[in-house]
Amino acid sequence: MPARFSLVCAFLLVSALAYGQNASGWSCSDDLTKTEGDSRRVRVSVGVMETLAQNKTLPDVSDLKGKKLSSTVTLRIIIGKDGAVRCVDPVQGNTDLLPRSVEAARQWRFRPYLLHGQPIMVQTMIEFVFKKGKVRDLQAER
Repeated sequence: MPARFSLVCAFLLVSALAYGQNASGWSCSDDLTKTEGDSRRVRVSVGVMETLAQNKTLPDVSDLKGKKLSSTVTLRIIIGKDGAVRCVDPVQGNTDLLPRSVEAARQWRFRPYLLHGQPIMVQTMIEFVFKKGKVRDLQAER
């Protein structure tokens, strides 16, 4: 019984610490709050943001022809009130493909997301699938 109690206490402590930290934990979060003049943001599904996408750029894979790389790169992004990608946080994927994926994600543009008629920052995801020297975004398939 004491071991179980210790385990539960440790879990609760770790959960409380994680909850108490900055929700984003991103290095660009503080700068973003200053430039946007507001720290509020909403999480929006990939499917909804797909309908608001105006410009999507895929990572450059011209140097990958003939290479048998296969990976899905997942990125968390924050979109500013103007629809521009402001923060990009790599979540998972091949470390060689992350820089080109981040660069491509920074070029995406969206129509502003409106909450009660006012633009607000959005947190969502972008996923790029690299396979046989080609790349596609999963958003287009949803």
